Amino acid sequence: MSETPRVTLPPQQAPQQPWKHAWSQTISRIQDNLGQSRLTGNAVVPRNARVNKLDSELLDAELTGMIREPIAKAMSLLDSRFVDRHHLEIDAAIKAVLFWLSVASPQRRATYGQSLQNLAYASTGRGFARRIRLLGILSIGGGYLWARLLNTMSTGGWANQPLHSARSILWRLAQRIERIVKVAALFNFVAFIATGQYRSLVERALGLRLVSARPQLSHSVSFEFLNRQLVWHAFTEFVMFALPLVNPAKARAWAVRKIRAVLRLPAATGIDPAIAALPDHICAICFASSSATRSSADADSGAVTDDPEAQNCSAINPYATGCGHRYCYVCIKTRVMAEGDECTCLRCGKQVDHIYQFTETATVTSQGLC
Repeated sequence: MSETPRVTLPPQQAPQQPWKHAWSQTISRIQDNLGQSRLTGNAVVPRNARVNKLDSELLDAELTGMIREPIAKAMSLLDSRFVDRHHLEIDAAIKAVLFWLSVASPQRRATYGQSLQNLAYASTGRGFARRIRLLGILSIGGGYLWARLLNTMSTGGWANQPLHSARSILWRLAQRIERIVKVAALFNFVAFIATGQYRSLVERALGLRLVSARPQLSHSVSFEFLNRQLVWHAFTEFVMFALPLVNPAKARAWAVRKIRAVLRLPAATGIDPAIAALPDHICAICFASSSATRSSADADSGAVTDDPEAQNCSAINPYATGCGHRYCYVCIKTRVMAEGDECTCLRCGKQVDHIYQFTETATVTSQGLC
């Protein structure tokens, strides 16, 4: 038998995996970008750093407001107009104390808001501590002096002075400087959005930049506070919706009745002997509601009035309960609507299931239900 000839096939190459090609292209592109940034000297600033810097400014403003509120309330007790006259000084003092405790400290070099955003001040060159001190003097002291100057000019009526007077010239000069500074601040903010380097004009003039205090820390955005605020807001909305539907007096009476039933205690009548001994034509609800005011007024005047007639507690448009005791229509109707099935008579403690208009000839059998 003849042997079958063997056919030798060329070795097959392993198929090229797509992710390897994409990975190689990405690595080469990153290396090109890094080499170009080294040549041009441009620092790559992540976009979330800009957001963190702006958020840190808002956090510092909120902290200043939180400290200002109790101080203003305490000062208003001494002089009601003190806060209105010296609010600029109070804000400057709060900002100066916070700056001294945070940025001026060699261990921090960042405000409290910046620390929460993982930011800290940095600069190139010498004199970093001197620049930090100048930052506080110019941003806080300079801002206070400029605001106080404008306030003095405005309240003093410098704008209404004669055209060629010294005060009028200084007012126009201050307004021109104010507009120039605002335009410069606008251009600086546009540059900050583009480069993310300097947040304010003072920081740009001093060469102070905000950088990551701990670069290894992730810049991920946490929604824990936002979620907590949303839950709390939803809870308060539900409470505000449910509170008008809850009757406090009825709920309290129901809770007391259930607790006494669980503990196997006798039903609490809560009858005041003074109310039980009142004449029939006296409204017990009017008498009970005027007790507190009567006692305080008698203590102030030194007179004691225990006569219900003198207190004007006679039942007006009298209505009687099922037990036969009389009350003012408004008093007993309001009490029944508020407490419902838990409403009891103040004189005998029986449940008030219905009321009817009282007349001298009325009887229980001919009662008019309401």
